[in-house]
Amino acid sequence: MSTFPGTVPELPGIGIDRFDQPVRDRATLFFLSHCHVDHMQGLPDAAPLPGPLYVSPHSAVIVGLRYPQHTLVPVPVREQLSLTVRPPAGPAYELCVRTVPAEHCPGSVMFYFETKTVRLLYTGDFRLSSASLTAITRYRVRPTIVYLDSTFLDRRYAHFPSRQASMDRIVELCSRWLAHDRRNVVALWPPASYGSEELFCQLAGRLHQRIHVYAAQREPYNHFAVLDDVFTDDAAGARIHACRGKTLQHEGACRAAKPEEKHPDFVMTIRPTARRWCNLRPGEPFWQQGSGNLWYVCYSSHASSTELVDFLRSLQPDVRDIRFSVVADELDRVGKETLLRSLLEPAGNELVPPGEEPQRLHCLPLGAFKAKAKLKQAAGKESDSETEGDHAEDDELHRRPMKMARRTGSD
Repeated sequence: MSTFPGTVPELPGIGIDRFDQPVRDRATLFFLSHCHVDHMQGLPDAAPLPGPLYVSPHSAVIVGLRYPQHTLVPVPVREQLSLTVRPPAGPAYELCVRTVPAEHCPGSVMFYFETKTVRLLYTGDFRLSSASLTAITRYRVRPTIVYLDSTFLDRRYAHFPSRQASMDRIVELCSRWLAHDRRNVVALWPPASYGSEELFCQLAGRLHQRIHVYAAQREPYNHFAVLDDVFTDDAAGARIHACRGKTLQHEGACRAAKPEEKHPDFVMTIRPTARRWCNLRPGEPFWQQGSGNLWYVCYSSHASSTELVDFLRSLQPDVRDIRFSVVADELDRVGKETLLRSLLEPAGNELVPPGEEPQRLHCLPLGAFKAKAKLKQAAGKESDSETEGDHAEDDELHRRPMKMARRTGSD
């Protein structure tokens, strides 16, 4: 869960991924990396933001439906904008912003900020493919400061299987189970209520089975044509369910119309998860059967620690200041800083020309990341990215007209 405070000392007047009153008081331009609630604190407030909110087109649809009080500026991925920032206190300045694919969930982006004196990359949550790593080089993203998604910056999480490998395993488990008995159904228990759409698409397309979700869940999906054939409201007829916690661990509650199919022997639950997979090595099984018909499959939309190091190395030698966006406490911060130094500095220092100082990474102290609100953190558990309180308001969603941003010429 993000502990980023929402503001950046080097860029006064902007707020990122946090929109509560302390941030509103200090910002006139706002940026949202993706639509998970730990990055959206303050957006549900009735009062509109005191400035435009820059988001990807995908995120603009979701935010516009949920929180129509805000003025949204959809920015296509990989676009570069030229903006004038007028902080509440201090002189105005010119800011260039580029959106970079983050591949954490649909519509997720990084923000690369440039002024005359600052080059800063805010990653948000991310897990990049090799193609996106190449794009960062192509678009000349050369930050000296990086706000890093440090969720799995931990030696225990050096490896995750690719998301495609994880999806292949989930599809195989579902296929075998559904073929075994016509009464069998699958209950998906995703790590978050939003962000598993690629998995849903593959299940629906490869197994020719629409996935049951409730109407309130489905409302945002109705605005994306690619999902037209993925979901269904037919609780009785569907054999795959992703019902926002309503169908969990052998309880096929939404199948009540068919009493003979409510028995837990006919329900297989699949829990895609990352946190439980400590010390996983390449080539080892990344799926495991729990009690009864419960299966766990390693599936991560955050980068592993090895992927984080590869990402930071791709930004060297420019990056010198790395700031963690996910920090549990001071002990966690120190541990992450020590690990990152041990993994990065030897490789970087081998390239230092004679006579120059070796590269030293600076990490911002924990005090700069103290959250204003209590965070839901539990040892050994993953945080869901949405809460049950979102369900009721989804029924009353409606859109707000959106403004387009002024763009510079593409590079």
